[in-house]
Amino acid sequence: MESTSGRSYGTANLTIYMVKLNSSNSSSVFIGVQLIQSYKPLIIPCYTLVLLIGIFGNYLLLYVIWRTKKMHNVTNFFIGNLAFSDMLMCATCVPFTLAYAFSSRGWVFGKYMCYIVFLIQPVTVYVSVFTLTAIAVDRYYATVHPLKRRISVTTCVYVLGGIWLLSFALVGPAIAHTYHKEFQQQGFAICEEFWFDKETERLAYAYSTLIITYILPLSAVSLSYICITVKLKNRVVPGHPTQSQAEYDRVRKRKIFRLIVLVVTAFGICWLPIHVFNIIRDIDINLINKHYFLLIQLFCHWFAMSSSCCNPFLYAWLHDRFRSELKKMFTFKRKIIPTHNCGAVSVML
Repeated sequence: MESTSGRSYGTANLTIYMVKLNSSNSSSVFIGVQLIQSYKPLIIPCYTLVLLIGIFGNYLLLYVIWRTKKMHNVTNFFIGNLAFSDMLMCATCVPFTLAYAFSSRGWVFGKYMCYIVFLIQPVTVYVSVFTLTAIAVDRYYATVHPLKRRISVTTCVYVLGGIWLLSFALVGPAIAHTYHKEFQQQGFAICEEFWFDKETERLAYAYSTLIITYILPLSAVSLSYICITVKLKNRVVPGHPTQSQAEYDRVRKRKIFRLIVLVVTAFGICWLPIHVFNIIRDIDINLINKHYFLLIQLFCHWFAMSSSCCNPFLYAWLHDRFRSELKKMFTFKRKIIPTHNCGAVSVML
């Protein structure tokens, strides 16, 4: 099993199926599969909740940005790209993970979907991570260096294009080592990443992606927001501020600081379990009890996917402008329509 990949962001890597091929005691091996089947009433609702909130919440975020022209700026375009990648991540990672984990026939979606899904899943994860970093850097320059010229919309488009291209490039080595294999006699199929005798290359790729997609982005986001916090703390209202102005500035700083803490915390915590799991598996897969391997992996994967539910709240519903635009769209307004003989009142959305 040392040939399996060290990075599992999308479909759960069903090591248990490969163990079956080399195991003489199938009843012992399949305890892990039976265990997740017993947790099925809990696992499926949890994943379903992430799927619904992730798709609906990020759709609302995209809808508000698209419908509101005054929100067509660089920062919101970054947020829109984050929402789109999170939607795509939920749509590809969650359903296929559940189907693969609970199906007795393994991968049932065919050869071509194997490569398509295994390509899209990590790409959307990387795009989300890099976009979070871009948002933090953009906020840093807007707050710490307010007099410097902001990047244009055209430059923003190039940056977003670069993020997607970089994400596809990072997935290249994994896709090159992804295989779809059907076992007719056993009655199941697998779609997995195998490096076979290239253990050194596998570990190099695993740890480089860990650094590029977690350690460096988390460090950049944390550093940017620390600088923003220090800048806001030392900022003084020009002139002779009244008590109300000083109070407004204090409340605003508190809101921004709270948002910053939540952003960094959510990003760090949501992705920490899957990275710790992958590191342990890279060091020695036998450190994880094979009976609980798949259950632990599903939990770590679910926790990582929950990050797509956090972003709509953090970047939209805790933001005054987004909240006001949502209220405008979903608030019923009374409009009086005159008639010849009497006034009729209708309710319009």
